[in-house]
Amino acid sequence: MSNNKSIDVKEYPVKYPVKEKAYVFVPHNKIPFSSAAVGITYPDADYCVSRAPSRITLFEYVTSGEGEVLVDGAWQSVRAGDFYILRCGETHDYRASRSDPWEKLWVNYVADYTDSLLSSYGVKSGVYHSESVKVYFEELIKLTKASSLDEHTAFSIADRIHKIIRSAAIENERSETEDKYGIRRLISTYIYKRINLDELAEKLHMSKSNMIREFKKSYGVTPYNYLLEQKMESAKILLKETKLSIREIADKLCILDEHYFSTVFYKKVGIRPREYRNSPID
Repeated sequence: MSNNKSIDVKEYPVKYPVKEKAYVFVPHNKIPFSSAAVGITYPDADYCVSRAPSRITLFEYVTSGEGEVLVDGAWQSVRAGDFYILRCGETHDYRASRSDPWEKLWVNYVADYTDSLLSSYGVKSGVYHSESVKVYFEELIKLTKASSLDEHTAFSIADRIHKIIRSAAIENERSETEDKYGIRRLISTYIYKRINLDELAEKLHMSKSNMIREFKKSYGVTPYNYLLEQKMESAKILLKETKLSIREIADKLCILDEHYFSTVFYKKVGIRPREYRNSPID
């Protein structure tokens, strides 16, 4: 009916050596999927992957540590308790944090219907948070390691994949509900602008006090502090990926006082901008 075998890590486009346990399940009749590769990865600080567009849909759950995944041209942070989905037909780029490399459970899944299934649930490539989804990844590993594989096992694997997708859809719905006023999405458009809370409230058709209250209730911080956090995340990228001076980065983020920028960066990140630029930290 099927075959179960350990996969050599060299079969995957990992740029750096990594400790990994992996198994593959291939139904003899390609029903209900073509193949499912499942594994556990224990990366080092230099671990990164860049996979050209293919039929693979990737599901990965982070059990510890941190890393980043490239989605829509921007790197998104991933931490323990997060999982991410990268759809088939897209480039898959992800990397471990140098300071705290992640450990993760993963599934490479190939099925003709997967892209349509994701679309029907409104699930895009991206990062999601759900610690409860970990059990599905653990069950997938047990299923692919089973000594006796049959049609029931194949459909059980497909069922766990479906549950991971449903978890992402539920997380999407929860995020939309929490941000029902669209405050967070609108604030994110001000990363390279100077924020005006009165203007922001007017766009949302809310009073400024109500906007601040609703946002803090949902996210635990004020809109201004949330924006500062987003600006500092962008500053980290600019410090590592460009040769812009500290002053130029501050100007780009519409923080006109370079010393204030340095103070905020230190408060949010823990080190000064120049130290961060010269450090090996991701």
